Amino acid sequence: MKKLSVSDVEISIPMFDNVHSTEDVDESTGFVGQSKAYEALKTALEIEHKGYHAYVSGPVGTGRRTFIRMMAREYARRYPTPPDLVYVNNFENMWEPIFMKLSAGQGMELKQDMDRLVQEALEAIRKTFESDEYTKRRSELENEYLEEKNRLWEDLREKARELSFDVQITPTGIVTVPMIEGKPVAPEVFEQLPKDMKEKIRENSTKLKVLLEGALAKSRYLDRKLKESLNDLDRYVAMFAIGAIFDELKGKYHNNSDVKDFLEAVKSDMLKNLDKLRSEDGETLEFLKRRYGVNVLVDNSGQQGAPIVEEDHPTYANLLGKVEYYARQGLLHTDYSMIRAGAVHRANGGFLIIDALELISRPFAWEGLKRVLNAQQVKIENLESSLGFSNLHTLKPQPIPVKLKVILVGPEWVYSYLYTVDEDFRKLFGIKVPFDWVMDLNEENVRGFMAAMSAIVKENGLLHFRKDAVEEVIKYSLRLSGDRRKLSTRFSMVQRLMIEASHLAKEEGKSMVEVQHVKRAREMYENRVNLYREKLDEALVRGELMVDTSGRRVGQINGLTVMELGDYSFGIPVRITAKTYLGKPGVIDIQREADLSGKIHSKAVMILESYLNWKYGRWAPISLTASLSFEQVYSIVEGDSASLAETLALLSVVSGVPVRQDIAVTGSINQHGEVQPVGGIPEKIEGFFRLCSARGLTGKQGVIIPSRNVDHLVLNDDVMEAIRKGKFHIWTVDNVDEAAEIVMEKRAGNELKRGGFTKDSINDLVYKALRKAKKLEESEAARKPSKRKRKRG
Repeated sequence: MKKLSVSDVEISIPMFDNVHSTEDVDESTGFVGQSKAYEALKTALEIEHKGYHAYVSGPVGTGRRTFIRMMAREYARRYPTPPDLVYVNNFENMWEPIFMKLSAGQGMELKQDMDRLVQEALEAIRKTFESDEYTKRRSELENEYLEEKNRLWEDLREKARELSFDVQITPTGIVTVPMIEGKPVAPEVFEQLPKDMKEKIRENSTKLKVLLEGALAKSRYLDRKLKESLNDLDRYVAMFAIGAIFDELKGKYHNNSDVKDFLEAVKSDMLKNLDKLRSEDGETLEFLKRRYGVNVLVDNSGQQGAPIVEEDHPTYANLLGKVEYYARQGLLHTDYSMIRAGAVHRANGGFLIIDALELISRPFAWEGLKRVLNAQQVKIENLESSLGFSNLHTLKPQPIPVKLKVILVGPEWVYSYLYTVDEDFRKLFGIKVPFDWVMDLNEENVRGFMAAMSAIVKENGLLHFRKDAVEEVIKYSLRLSGDRRKLSTRFSMVQRLMIEASHLAKEEGKSMVEVQHVKRAREMYENRVNLYREKLDEALVRGELMVDTSGRRVGQINGLTVMELGDYSFGIPVRITAKTYLGKPGVIDIQREADLSGKIHSKAVMILESYLNWKYGRWAPISLTASLSFEQVYSIVEGDSASLAETLALLSVVSGVPVRQDIAVTGSINQHGEVQPVGGIPEKIEGFFRLCSARGLTGKQGVIIPSRNVDHLVLNDDVMEAIRKGKFHIWTVDNVDEAAEIVMEKRAGNELKRGGFTKDSINDLVYKALRKAKKLEESEAARKPSKRKRKRG
C-alpha cells in the first residue's frame, strides 16, 4: 500500500540537449518502433516463392500502409521494369485474342506504329492501284482474256455451223438455233420437216451440246484464270507497295518474335482483304485501325523499377480485368480492343497492396485472386462467364503469366479467420507481418519519434515544433498507448494533433509551434467529442446520478467505469451497494439476475464469492445471502475492474464498518485476494477527479488503483497539479486488505493460527458477524422441529 507523490506520477521523457525543435532533427528514413514488422516484411519481399505473400496485421492508424509503401519502394528500385502487356487480333479466330509482351514503353510505340502502318499501307496501296503501270498491266491481262474468250466462241460458232446450227450469246445465256440453207428453223417449221431430217438435227444438237459444255467449261476456266491473274497481280502490286513498310517495322522489333509473327499475320490478312483497303468508304480507315490495332493492356513506359499498385476497391473485375461490350443496332459487340486490365495486370512484376477486409467482402474477389496466385497466371473473363451464368458468346483471351507479390493489410481477426477456414490462405500467405501499436520509451525511439514528427512537418507544410511542444506531443503519444513506458505508433492521431496545433500557431503569427498550441489543440479536439461526458458530469454534479464524494456509508462504495464512444473514451464514478440477510448462502449479482451482466463480470463475481468463502468460511460455513448492485446503471455491465470495489462493499456491510465516500476504487481480484491491473486507469481517475473538483476539493479525496497500474498513469495537467498541491490522492494496493484499511480507516487484521483474525480488526468483525449469522441459522433450525412437535401433540 502506498500513497503516490507527484514524483511517482510525473513522466520523464529522455530528450536531447542539442535538440531545440523538430528543425534540428533529420527526417525519418526508417520506420521507428517496428523492427519485428520490418524483418517479417523484408523476408516476404526477398523470397520469390509463390507461398510467401504477406499479411500485415495491426490497428488502424499505426502507419501500416506508409510502412508498406516505404519498403516496397526500396525493393522496387532493385527490380527491372516489367514489360508492357498487349492484346492483338487473332485473324484465324477473333474470339481468342493473342497476348504479347514488349519491353517497357514499346506497347504504346507499337500501337502508334500500327496506326501509322495502316495509314501508310492504305495510301501506298491506293496510289499503286491508281498508277498507269498497274492499269496497263491489268488491261493487258483483261485483253488477253477477251481475245481467248472471243477465239473460244468463234471456234464454237464454226463447229456449230458445220453441224447446221447457229450459236447466239444473249444476256440471259447461250441459245442454239438449227439452220437449213443458212436460215434459222422456226419450231413450227421443224415439226413439218421429214423424219430423217429431224433425226439428223437432233443428232447434231446432241453433238453441239457436248461442244457447248466444253466451251462453257473452258470459259469458266478462263474466268478463273483471269481472276487469279488479277488477284496475283493485285497481291504482287500490294506486296511491292507495303513490303518496305512492314520490313521497316520488323527491323525495329527484330528481337521480338511475337511482334514479327503478328506483323506477318497483318500483312497476310491485308493481302486477303485488298478490296476493303481499296474501298473509298469513309469508315474504312477506322475499321482497319481497329482490326490491325494494338490494345495496350499495361503501359509501363513511365515506370522505373517494379510497379507498386494499391487497389482500394478490390472487386472481381478491378482485380482480374474484364471484357467490355458496345451496343450497335440493338446488339452487343466486342473484340480484342475491349479487353481491360485489372490490378493484377498492372502490378505484374511488382507489388499489389490490398485491404484484406475489403477483399473478402467483395463477391468472388478473394476466390479469383487465389486462383491467380495458385496458377501463377491470370485469365480475363467476366464474372458471369466464370460462374457459368451467361450464355453470351464472348472472347477467350490467352492467359497471361503472373509474377507478383501480394500484400494484404487488415486487422488481426481477419488473419485469424482466413488462417482457420481457408487452406489456400495458409499456403499462399506464409508471412505474417505483425504491426506493433506501441514502442518502448527510450532515447533511440524518442529520436525516431521526433524524426517522424519532422517528416510530418515537411509532408504537410507545418510549422516546426519547439522542444516543449515536442514533449507535449510525446505525452499525448504516451496517453494513446495507455502506458508511460510506451510510445504509441498511431501516427495518424499524432499527425492530426500536429496539424491542428500548427494551424493555431499560424493563426497567432508564430514562427514555431509552442506547448500551449499543442495543449489547446488537444482541448479543442476533446471539446468536439465530449458532449455526452459533459451531460453525465452535469447529472453527477446535480445529484441526478447519485454518487457521494464525502461522508461514510456502510455497504456503499464508489466504483469507476469507462465509457467507450468510438472516437472518445472517458471515466465516470458509479455507486456500488451491497446488502446481506439470512438465507441461502451466496452472492446475488443483481445485474446478472436482470440479464445486465456480461460474462467477464459474472466470472468476477464468482471469483470474489470464492475468495470470501476461502477467507472466512474455512472454520464455519457462511450462512448469509449477499446482493450486489450497480446503482442507476441500465446497460450491460462488463469487465472485472469493479470486483475489488464490490468485495469492499460486501466486507463493509457484513462488518458494519462504514466506507469513505470521498474515495473511488478500481481493480480486479483473484481467488487469493490479490489485486490485479485493469484498463482505463487515467480515464477513471480523471472521471472521479472531475466530480470532486466540481463539488470542491477537500484534500482528502482520491482513488485506489492496483499497484501494477502505476506505469499506466498518464494524467492530465489538472490532476497532476491537484496531486502536487496535496488536494487529490492516488493510493496503490496489492491486496484486498490494503484497500480495506484505506477506505474503512481500520486495520484489516491478520489471520491467527488458532483460527479467526486480530481482535477488532475488519476481518475479525466480518468473521464474527458470519459466525453470529451461522448461530442464528442453527437456532432457527432447532426451533422449527419443536414447533412441529407441539402441533402434533
